[in-house]
Amino acid sequence: MQHAYLTLRLLLAALFFLGAGGADAQMAWRPFRSGLIYSYGTVGRDEVYTLRLDSAYVTAGGDSAWAFNRVLREVGGKTPGETNARFFRRSRNNLFGQRLTWQPGSAEYALETVAEGPAQAGAILRLRPRAPLGSTWAASSQPALTATLTGRGLQAVGNQTDTVATITLSSGAVLRLSRRFGLLDGPQWLAPSSSAGQWAVAQLPASLAQSPYSPARLFDLQPGDELGYLDTPIFLGPFICSDGRVLRRILSRSVINDSLIYTFREQWRIQSYGGFGCGSSVGTNTMPSTTGRWAFSLRTGQSSQFVVLPLLSGEYRLTAGTAYLGRGLALPAAGIPGCGGTALVLAFDQVFGNFALNQFGPVPDYDGRQQFSSALGVGATKVRTTALAYYRRTVNGTAVTCGSATTYTGLLPARAAQAAAVASLFPNPAAEAATLALAAPARPGTRLVLRDALGRRLWQAPVPAGRMEAAVPLAGRPAGLYLLQVEQPEAAGVTLRLNKE
Repeated sequence: MQHAYLTLRLLLAALFFLGAGGADAQMAWRPFRSGLIYSYGTVGRDEVYTLRLDSAYVTAGGDSAWAFNRVLREVGGKTPGETNARFFRRSRNNLFGQRLTWQPGSAEYALETVAEGPAQAGAILRLRPRAPLGSTWAASSQPALTATLTGRGLQAVGNQTDTVATITLSSGAVLRLSRRFGLLDGPQWLAPSSSAGQWAVAQLPASLAQSPYSPARLFDLQPGDELGYLDTPIFLGPFICSDGRVLRRILSRSVINDSLIYTFREQWRIQSYGGFGCGSSVGTNTMPSTTGRWAFSLRTGQSSQFVVLPLLSGEYRLTAGTAYLGRGLALPAAGIPGCGGTALVLAFDQVFGNFALNQFGPVPDYDGRQQFSSALGVGATKVRTTALAYYRRTVNGTAVTCGSATTYTGLLPARAAQAAAVASLFPNPAAEAATLALAAPARPGTRLVLRDALGRRLWQAPVPAGRMEAAVPLAGRPAGLYLLQVEQPEAAGVTLRLNKE
């Protein structure tokens, strides 16, 4: 009896496993999954279109449905990243339709588009990646199309291998689906013609944290990093009347709950060149330095300081009759000087509403664009007329520099002044001991390190959190110059000079 009972348990476990595996297999071929960012490119263009499913519900017929994020769609059918895409209207259709549906228990998915006057016909395209190889089914009724599963087998998908199903429509259009990664290839706007623009996966689907929209990738900065920008305003006359330089220094970086937070200090210098029609005389005006703060949600990617983040291709945010528009990943705007890099950047534009025509546009020229580089991680490389022209930063413990710091000479206080703003030493020179006075209560993890003039470590000690003074022992040490480092967590450290009598 015990043997029979054990056999029955194993049989039940096997049936349960097969049942669960079957349900999982049905979901495995889903063309798109909620919460992931999908990226597609097409031959002959440098842009990468990004999209996602951002809402889910059950239809009246019992189907599970997932809607794509809504977009501003170019009136001529172009995609937002194209440089000649200038006039837009609101649309419920994304690159591959309005929504994805699935009847629970079935092995069929459907991509659906909604009709939009003469610009877009409504259609339902049925996909059966698990059908027997070579089988044919009715894929669409308007227009009347059949689909045939013409291939299914292992293929390279990015840097991985997966089972891929190839579905060929009677019109000649082709779609490919990966068992794990979803739709790999498909026609733009689900147009049935074989001549329709064909888009192929450019990057494997990724969560926000693993995508180019991740704030931690776009702003990969450390305390002490410096960023210098050149601002070149637009002038209608033949002369450049003025330009500006701004130097920004990162003071601290912290992660609190789901927020990434930076503080920084910056200072502007405006150079006026005079000339006919400029209305200003030749001269230089240096502004007082100021402090600022950036904050990002690591969960949503949003930021109050950068309202364009993390808009996907065609995605928009309305504000006072205008809209911020996501352009996806594109080549940097031509002719921008400096250190923005040459890899694809996240691009965003501001478009203006023409509500009489129910349109937005025209898109302003490149001087109205904002750009961010996840490849560099230096934050905004261009905001309207201001472009990144210099940086000095630490990457994996190594100093990396682009551009020249000399054009920013005189901006922001010297390092000695920075140190004086954090702490001071008295007496200095000292005989047996000196006292460190902090300008603010010590943070948890603050530490003092004493070094000789050659940089050799001689002594170190923590500073209790909340303390504003600490003793630095010098007894028994030879007279001369010493360096006291004040190390603070998630903030730039400072070094003070200490003389021993």
